[in-house]
Amino acid sequence: MKYFIAHLLSGDAKQYHAGLTRALASKYRITPLHDRIPPHITIKPPFETDEAGIQEVERILRSFAHHERPQPLVVNGFGRFGFRTVYMDIYKSVEAVSLVRRLIHALNTNITWMPAYPLEGNKLHASVARFLNRKQFRRIWRELRVLRPHFESTLDTIVILKKEDRVWKVMASIPLRGEASGWVVVGQMYRKQVEV
Repeated sequence: MKYFIAHLLSGDAKQYHAGLTRALASKYRITPLHDRIPPHITIKPPFETDEAGIQEVERILRSFAHHERPQPLVVNGFGRFGFRTVYMDIYKSVEAVSLVRRLIHALNTNITWMPAYPLEGNKLHASVARFLNRKQFRRIWRELRVLRPHFESTLDTIVILKKEDRVWKVMASIPLRGEASGWVVVGQMYRKQVEV
């Protein structure tokens, strides 16, 4: 099965994202993201594993979340990855980026089969148009680059999404609990602190 790890947008940011993806899909005849996936910020790109593997991922996420506090997020304007993807840009607060990087590091170092990517966590974003050709991109970018949506939110929950019949569905939602940090750096790896 295919899974990925994300933070779901909420409130006004979620409503804006859903409305925008719906309007773009209709106007430009592009992939209707709103029908295939909830509005989200990707933390760990899609990966494949079995039931035992996803249970291991969930265990690591729950342990990590137990010791991490929610962090501020600010959605501000739009960005792009080449001409293939346009996204709502997430302001890179030091706290949110640090949290995401610690989470990715915890997954990559504690789960040996987990795929690691060189730039993971460097660009937090919420895609609004994907799989574009150059003509679609030019038209969409001309429309969106002048808009400045601004939403303040909190990275307070991590979700595991599972792909079922071409649609991504929430499999688990894990709140950040904000208790004292139990993760320590050991060399280059994060390990759960052992209580004595």
